[in-house]
Amino acid sequence: MKTKRAAVLGGTFNPVHLGHLSIAQKVAKELQPDGVYLMPAHVSPFKMTELHVSDEDRLEMVRLAVEKRPLLGVLDYEIRKKGISYTWDTLEELSGIYPDTDFWFIVGGDSFLQLHLWKHGPEILSRYGIVLTVRPGVSEEECLKMMEIYEKQFGARISLVHNIPLDISSTEIRGLAAEGKSLKGLVPPEVEEYIYDHGLYR
Repeated sequence: MKTKRAAVLGGTFNPVHLGHLSIAQKVAKELQPDGVYLMPAHVSPFKMTELHVSDEDRLEMVRLAVEKRPLLGVLDYEIRKKGISYTWDTLEELSGIYPDTDFWFIVGGDSFLQLHLWKHGPEILSRYGIVLTVRPGVSEEECLKMMEIYEKQFGARISLVHNIPLDISSTEIRGLAAEGKSLKGLVPPEVEEYIYDHGLYR
């Protein structure tokens, strides 16, 4: 029997920034699950030159970012597992590890519209809860139409959360860090300190 509810936000978090945290906190406040977890994806060592940072560094930055945010937590599952992680596989494996937890997956509008085309997309929609975060730039009307289709076709459980996004990109942050510029207002102070203490993105 599922007695707990957890929402999961996946991503490379390279680095984690205030935009990611804003989404996670909005979900935590609106849906009030037992936990909202940021889950960094494992990235192949062959992409390291593109990333400039290790899995461990990305994971540590996420840990630092959520440390003072009691509503949020970290899942290191995909990083520990290594290899390519598909959402369906991860959710199934997490459900096996935590059988009492009902997992909900957080997606933005653009991903939501394509969700049925993902690997095992129909199974994700029929078995797991979906948290849809709608933000400007993606048609809410389109999302609501697709929401109806998913509910009828797959019996999907979908919760809608409106989030006013912060206009922040990890690419922009990496560029500023490469030049040694301030990251204030883009990442938590602890994350900025970690980036510069460890010479990341240089």
